[in-house]
Amino acid sequence: MKNTMAAASILFFLLAGLAAASHGSTEDDTTTTTNTIRLPSDGGTLAATRRTRPWKCCDNIEQLPVRTNPPQWRCNDELEPGQCFRQCEACRDPPGRPFPGRPLICDDVFWGDDPGTSCAPSSEWPWGPCCDFAICTKSIPPICHCSDEVESCAAACGQCEMVDSWSWRPLFVCRDSFTGDPGPRCTPAMDN
Repeated sequence: MKNTMAAASILFFLLAGLAAASHGSTEDDTTTTTNTIRLPSDGGTLAATRRTRPWKCCDNIEQLPVRTNPPQWRCNDELEPGQCFRQCEACRDPPGRPFPGRPLICDDVFWGDDPGTSCAPSSEWPWGPCCDFAICTKSIPPICHCSDEVESCAAACGQCEMVDSWSWRPLFVCRDSFTGDPGPRCTPAMDN
């Protein structure tokens, strides 16, 4: 019985001490404090997190490594300073740029499922206007490669590679990747 009374009184004093510590502050209760938590991936910048996309389109989209639902995105397209400051709340120099100032990239973070479309016109996929054997990641947006073997690569292809084939003429594959929809098929799909 004495042990129960002692435990109850110790518990009472602990709870009273906690209540006094939380209400014993001399600050005015009408002031509110905002705490900002910066993640290591932010790099200490003042990037704004937005629910609306600050960019109309983006060719160099990056999904941030933080695990949120919906995911967070940053567009790393290089823009003229005037254009960057018109559409973004925070702009910064691209990483690895030896001379700061021009061009800039938007440091704003878009938080949503759809990061938007690519700025490249749909007719300018690096492999041409169509692809039968597109290999894409399951990310949003997908990152695609076209494995079509063609007689010559499209003019927009940066990495055209000759492949070994059983054909009597040389065939090539465009090794460029494209962020976004891979485009239409060159031959219509056969329905069974």
